[in-house]
Amino acid sequence: MLISCTGQVQYQTGISKFSNQDYLGANVEFSEALLKDKRNDEIYFARAATRSLAGYHSLAIADMNKAISLNDSRPDYYFFRGYFKSQLAYHKSAIKDYSTCISKASWFVEVYRHRALSFIELGDLTEACLDIQEAIAAGDTAAVSLQEKYCFKKP
Repeated sequence: MLISCTGQVQYQTGISKFSNQDYLGANVEFSEALLKDKRNDEIYFARAATRSLAGYHSLAIADMNKAISLNDSRPDYYFFRGYFKSQLAYHKSAIKDYSTCISKASWFVEVYRHRALSFIELGDLTEACLDIQEAIAAGDTAAVSLQEKYCFKKP
């Protein structure tokens, strides 16, 4: 979706501040852009990212809920909402979002490792190890250390 002309300046300023790791400043700019363009899922997504990086995961989840309500076809929206939920230890709900992401884009390699981490937090090593195997098979080298730690039988 294109950003409307009315919110374009604030959106671009927000992107610039985000790039400079000024997450609170970017949040202000994205909020201003949303006042002018309330139905733009990409601005909600951008604001969610800034809020999460600033440590406001609950607010990030609220923004992702709005982004998804406006555009439920983007698998990355479900991935990031799941990630934000996992930061608050809402692992069952995060797993649902990760699973939705996988159903929309099974090639999204990173999601398998993140879902495995939520399964590990819930104590479900069987499901975690299945996801870790999927991640490794798809080329996620970061999952190898998880496999060594959680999936190999100890003598």
